[in-house]
Amino acid sequence: MPTSSIDSRLMSFGELLTGNNSYSVPSFQRDYSWTEAQIDQLWNDITETLDEGRSEHFIGAVVVNNSKKPELMLIDGQQRVTTMSILMCVLRNIAKEKGDDQLAQTISNKYLGSLNLRTRKTESKLVLNERNNQFYQEYIVESQTITFLRELSVSKKRSIDKSNKLIVDAYLFLYQKIQERIKELGKKVGDIVVLIELEECIRDKLVSILISVADEANSYLIFETLNDRGLDLSVADLLKNYLFSRASDRLKEVQRKWEQIISDKLDLTRFIRHYWLSKYGLVTEKDLYRKIAIELRNSSQIFDFVSQLREAAEIYAAFENSQSPVWDSYNSDLKKDIERLNLFKVSQCYSVLLAAKESLTDELFPKALRIIVILSFRYNVICASNPNKLESAYSNAARYIREHKPKSAKHIFEQLKEFYPSDTEFERAFVEKSFTASNTKLARYILSEINSHYMDSKELIANPNATELNLEHILPQKPSDKWLVEFSKTDPNQYIYRLGNMTLLDSSVNRKVGNTSFEEKSAKAFSNSKLDITREILKDSVWGPKQIEERQKKMAKMACQIWRLNY
Repeated sequence: MPTSSIDSRLMSFGELLTGNNSYSVPSFQRDYSWTEAQIDQLWNDITETLDEGRSEHFIGAVVVNNSKKPELMLIDGQQRVTTMSILMCVLRNIAKEKGDDQLAQTISNKYLGSLNLRTRKTESKLVLNERNNQFYQEYIVESQTITFLRELSVSKKRSIDKSNKLIVDAYLFLYQKIQERIKELGKKVGDIVVLIELEECIRDKLVSILISVADEANSYLIFETLNDRGLDLSVADLLKNYLFSRASDRLKEVQRKWEQIISDKLDLTRFIRHYWLSKYGLVTEKDLYRKIAIELRNSSQIFDFVSQLREAAEIYAAFENSQSPVWDSYNSDLKKDIERLNLFKVSQCYSVLLAAKESLTDELFPKALRIIVILSFRYNVICASNPNKLESAYSNAARYIREHKPKSAKHIFEQLKEFYPSDTEFERAFVEKSFTASNTKLARYILSEINSHYMDSKELIANPNATELNLEHILPQKPSDKWLVEFSKTDPNQYIYRLGNMTLLDSSVNRKVGNTSFEEKSAKAFSNSKLDITREILKDSVWGPKQIEERQKKMAKMACQIWRLNY
């Protein structure tokens, strides 16, 4: 990077905000996103600098592209600059409320912009991005009453974008903080002096490094470098920055498609990485940005990539929503398999499922999904094998599906069979499996499937409503002394959360039996159940380690038949 095109210098925030320069946030930068935590930290920096009599306080770097002086494009630091400008608006408005119009006008002219005598509106020194700017100018730069802004923040009639709500919330937070400071110090020094001291601190004592870059490419490189060194930006933020900056004459189209992508409320970084894994090959989250930046260089490539992302985003979002319209043409079995994947809390498989949904026929896709569900249950849920090994396999399988468009599920299974645990391995892991309170839904699912296998029918499938059918620990989670007779030689805590100690029970019955003895539970609860998985407990006259272990071994053999792929 040639240093001749870069200038950096230390300056106070007063120098940065005053003078002839104006600032604009480019469209590819993220929206205003500071919450109360970041704003409170900035406020504390200001008040502590004042109260402790510091000569200066460094608050970070600001990076600008100065190729269109005096308008400077904010490449980094826009959150801080925007918040400082909001603070200046609050100071101006409180000065007005206190009757000091001269102070209010001075703050406005120096920090916010000059008054256009024709329109009687402030020509702002700071222009935000497309989503935030109109709101910022109309409601923050142009004076609004505190009552109006409070109503705006909580109004259900006005639909305010999340980012714009953060702007008005920032204003209200800073307004409250300044009023609290006035209440604390105003009687001693005077209300107006409190305002002046805050303005002077920002003007003279808050210090920043202004990095000015004339070359656009260098601006983005510095932006990325600063991120590498600790700024709180996600990979998705960096990608957005890169894609928008290279979109050229197709920027508006790319922006529109990006807005459509984020409307699906995805984990953007995870989605884009899974898409890349699905189509192009293995990549870590850390390397994702640089890989994309290397491969996608011109506006045409950028547009095609974002268009493909847009098409994939709806499918990807549907993997976490069994009721998505994407699944409307499929039967209930597929929707149940989507729910199972969510229950298993697996997402690595989304790369291969994206390829399957985009490349396979509607008849074959449910079979591919079923392969992933069974494999995930065996490999991830029960055997708890290393998930990192799956990532490469899923990526390879995804690209195989895209390239060869297989006609049978067997061909897809062949790509993944290495990661399908054998019956011996699966059964060995199953007989030792425990499920703590955080995994009750998963335990209910397993017991429900086993019950269906017992009864050889779906007619009396266990009720999925957890409020009506409880997960019951036969040996209670807090056993009384009468339970411990059978556990004299072993710790009962080792058995409470074992699957062999669990069953399903009607909630009304469960409440009645509570922590009673095994004999009472059997007589009052288990005998009244219509579920075979619960009624079979009646064959035991006592309940201890032997009974729990034998029951779980029996379950494990059934599990090998229930969660099975015959390819």
